[in-house]
Amino acid sequence: MTNSAEKSTRFDLVIIGAGMAGLSLVHLLRPSIEQGLKVALIERFELPTLEVVAPDKTSEQPPSFDGRATALSFGTQQIFQQLGIWPSLVSAACAIKNIQVSDQGRFGQTHIKHSDANVDALGYIIRNRALGQGLMADLPQEVEVLAPESVESIVIGQFDNHQIYKEQTGATLTLASGDALSAELVVMADGGRSDLAMQLGIQQQKQSYHTHALVTSVRIDRSHEHWAYERFTEAGPIALLPLADNEFAVVWTLSDDVIEEYLEADEKVLISRLQQAFGYRAGRITAMGERASYPLALVKAQEQVRPHLVLLGNSAHSLHPVAGQGFNLALRDAAALAENINQAFLDNCSIGEWSVVQSYYQQQKTDQRNTVLGSDLLPRLFSQKNIALRCSRDVGLIGLALSPTARKLFGRQAMGLGQPAAKIARHELQAQGEML
Repeated sequence: MTNSAEKSTRFDLVIIGAGMAGLSLVHLLRPSIEQGLKVALIERFELPTLEVVAPDKTSEQPPSFDGRATALSFGTQQIFQQLGIWPSLVSAACAIKNIQVSDQGRFGQTHIKHSDANVDALGYIIRNRALGQGLMADLPQEVEVLAPESVESIVIGQFDNHQIYKEQTGATLTLASGDALSAELVVMADGGRSDLAMQLGIQQQKQSYHTHALVTSVRIDRSHEHWAYERFTEAGPIALLPLADNEFAVVWTLSDDVIEEYLEADEKVLISRLQQAFGYRAGRITAMGERASYPLALVKAQEQVRPHLVLLGNSAHSLHPVAGQGFNLALRDAAALAENINQAFLDNCSIGEWSVVQSYYQQQKTDQRNTVLGSDLLPRLFSQKNIALRCSRDVGLIGLALSPTARKLFGRQAMGLGQPAAKIARHELQAQGEML
């Protein structure tokens, strides 16, 4: 699939990966694309059509657009609203109006409510399939889409006839089809297991949590009333995230040695185990959907930027799902990267030069550090069995429950408004005269 009758070979920007991060970046670059920025988007899977995709056809889509669900922070929703994407997503998204955080078998718990922040919703839950269709809608026609296609190799820079390295020549990509492309900038948004990053000698720091996430959905015997639940257990956190009126998406952390048993367990047995681990605060579970699992680890690329190269999304960092911040951080990264690319293009500068990509990274590194730290510390803190530490956790949760200021700050972080890259959302709120 391509958006042009004749394939080009020279681009300003090549984006590898048409998942959530890659497609979001395209939308964020629309001002420059409409002014002549030449962009190619490469995806190894056939991209889904904009029609409703039948459940039995999910295997034909990119893996990031499967039947799982993604948490969209308030800041992410506001960015999508500014980009004009939100109207195509809102009918498939379920609002999170309140969040309960609790510690299994302990007295500590707290509630974060949308009314504390003067907003209609703290965030939203949407199935990945619907998110993919929304992001595919209304892509700029000027973008050349190559799918299914894959990149076999990337060379950053070239040597001249005297074997002298010339960095400013950008990047050369060799495709599986045998074609070759060149670009001023390559953005690798091809997921956490990027062979291309390894080819370029970019190493990953990987820290396993020795747990798996079991993801599924459940129906309950009453309306969820837009509540989300985060319950910490000794095995790890359990998140129940609202979908339909009486349906939750479930992310259940389990140790590596039991995950296969839980995946193969009878539905009634597994429902009983989940009910016992979570309790009845959300209602009685009446049915469970299909199950899947993936190992949990904190993965960070040792390099995210080089001249003419940026790693984005899971290629740059993959987080524990405890706080649901993985895609939200990736979108803030994409927004900051697009800001720097748009400005460089406006200034008639090379979008791949070191000053541009380094400026992007400097802008986002604090946000990345804080988000990664929070996503890493929470599951570790709540998995500790030390009695004194568990009491301290309970005191902290109770203090959060009793302090409006603390709840407001916690809510801002969960909403994705505590970072510079979320300034779009903050400015929108200010324009509406709302205070957080």
